Amino acid sequence: MFGDWRTFYQATAEAAATLTGLVFVVATLTAGRDVSTASQGEKLFITPTIFHLTSVLVVSALALTPGQEGDCPVALMTLWAACGLVHTTRLALRIRAIPDPAHWSDLGWYGVAPSLTFAALTAAAGLAWMHVNHAAYGVSLSLLVPLIVAIRNAWDLVTWLEVRRDGPGDGSR
Repeated sequence: MFGDWRTFYQATAEAAATLTGLVFVVATLTAGRDVSTASQGEKLFITPTIFHLTSVLVVSALALTPGQEGDCPVALMTLWAACGLVHTTRLALRIRAIPDPAHWSDLGWYGVAPSLTFAALTAAAGLAWMHVNHAAYGVSLSLLVPLIVAIRNAWDLVTWLEVRRDGPGDGSR
């Protein structure tokens, strides 16, 4: 089903792997901050961004698995997406509970958007598992969105941390 998409999945996997490394560089910007505030920010903002990029990498790798005759790679893709949906929904609820968020858009970009994209990826991967025609288009589109959201969120983290590098952190990320 994904054989014609080889170049697409290679490009998305390469982008996700590269960006994952860059997010680790961003994480080093939190060095020297209060441990409790850095830990909260890591759990709510940095770790989920790494998870989204890792998800793009994992789904791309599953789509590139040789011998796609069996349903195992697509079943694993569906399972990963479903677990991602649960994870991102829990994260959205945690972000929503922050008493004083750093910015009003945090819930949307770090919580709601990832939850919706993992819901779409779960549905698309499930359709691919059921061998529905053109399901590969849905998986591909559903994979681009978390990549774009992760790029946006990584940029948000960099700019947020850079502004606060010389001053005290407020602990919201």
